[in-house]
Amino acid sequence: MERRSATRALLWSGVAVALLLPALVLPPVPIDETRYLAVAWNMHLRGDWLVPWLDGAPYPDKPPLLFWLINLAWDIAGVHAWSARVLEVLLGLATLPLLRRLALALGADAAAAGLAAWLWLGCLGFAGFAGALMFDVLLCACTLLAWLGTAWLVCGRRGPGAGLLGLGLGLGILAKGPVSLLVGGLPALLAPWWAPAARRSPGRHYLATTVALAGAALLALAWAIPAARRGGPAYGDAIFLTQTAGRVAESFAHDRGPAWYLPIVPLLLLPWTVGLGRGARRPAPAYDRLDRFALAASVPAFLAFCLISGKQPHYLLPLLPALAPAAAARLADGRWRVVGWRVGVPLVAIALAFLLALLRLVPQAPAWAYAGLVGAVLPGLPLLMHRTQPVGVPVAAVATLLVAALAKLALVQGLGPSYSVERAATRIAAAQRAGIPLLQAGRQNGLYTFAGRLTAAIPTAENAAQVAAWARAHPDGWVISNYQDFDYPAPPLYRQPFMGRHLTIWRAGDIAGQAPAAHEAPSARLR
Repeated sequence: MERRSATRALLWSGVAVALLLPALVLPPVPIDETRYLAVAWNMHLRGDWLVPWLDGAPYPDKPPLLFWLINLAWDIAGVHAWSARVLEVLLGLATLPLLRRLALALGADAAAAGLAAWLWLGCLGFAGFAGALMFDVLLCACTLLAWLGTAWLVCGRRGPGAGLLGLGLGLGILAKGPVSLLVGGLPALLAPWWAPAARRSPGRHYLATTVALAGAALLALAWAIPAARRGGPAYGDAIFLTQTAGRVAESFAHDRGPAWYLPIVPLLLLPWTVGLGRGARRPAPAYDRLDRFALAASVPAFLAFCLISGKQPHYLLPLLPALAPAAAARLADGRWRVVGWRVGVPLVAIALAFLLALLRLVPQAPAWAYAGLVGAVLPGLPLLMHRTQPVGVPVAAVATLLVAALAKLALVQGLGPSYSVERAATRIAAAQRAGIPLLQAGRQNGLYTFAGRLTAAIPTAENAAQVAAWARAHPDGWVISNYQDFDYPAPPLYRQPFMGRHLTIWRAGDIAGQAPAAHEAPSARLR
């Protein structure tokens, strides 16, 4: 029986991993993924591992850890977008054993620890962002390292615990900046509230935590100080102060109100938000430690995120694993169960929402893209038949992964003609190799850099007057823009739909005496 159960668990795990692989074929999505690949490509091209660069200038918005890892993946598998996605999938998979170890360290039994990993794997937040070329899954792994170190600290393993806590926090800072201290450090700060051992000897606990914080600071400063010297005063000010303070007080992008995250959390936790129901009625075991840890690791950080002006759904990903051990313990002892039809309903709704989005955004999308989204409805339908019988957590998790895989493939590929910059980047790269002068009208965000494997930055003009002056000086050059503010009436050399507008290339001499349709400075809406 045990061998059969182990075989079944291994089979489900293999299916789950296989469902993460379709993300590898997705093209880079503008603007974030294309920008981060551009920064990694510039690092690869320049051989500069200290200062990330974008469009010919130091890039202070993000620390370098993800760019380092992408370059490591390129050294192994070659310079491709898919090899960078392999890295992201591996980072996502690395969070599963870390979460299982954390649950065990917090006192959950083996069954609950395994279910905690399945709950995290099968939530929409993980399924939707696994493989995305962003920083948040990497921050999840760093945060889980820090949480595991904290759990070891309160269990009496102060030396290894402090070391792992410092390593997790330090790597988190190198992954996404000081926000790592918020999401990874709060359980250690609040440990006397949720851990009796820390409550009995708070002095020793906080001494070990201070040592861990010092180690994290040293790890981060080992990069930041030499990078600030090489990048110059403006870059140093940005990485030490401007980026963090600006995003907290008045975000450069994604500025949203304090309540914006409230509906996002239940969406990221689907299908479990509605799919978990009451199971057997029995005396409640002691969940106090797991519950308090979940609250300490998620609620204060969530409230802080609500007050921070810059908001995106994926910013919350590192907080979600904290909830899994407490929920898994209740599932393992039968007090909670997975209700099949309640899981099926949100899965069908998710697939239909993607289908409606494609119909609205690209009414003329290929038929196979619509077929893929219709197929994404199917995994939820069998679950609707389970009106009374519970279903296994792995079954529901795999269904979620399947819906997410089909929906992402169909939607991104369906939107491809309106979002891909491959054709434009190929033309731009050929022109650059031929020595044709190039100018980007408006902020470029590294849009063509990786797709075209550009070897030099394209100069940028911020207003129509600058474009006109450059066009007069370089009549045989090309002016490129994807902003409505720079839409010239001259016949273009190249034009394609792009993100609801157009990406256009003109010969500079053809627009030298013309005014664009709009004269205001280009906005930062694509940042």
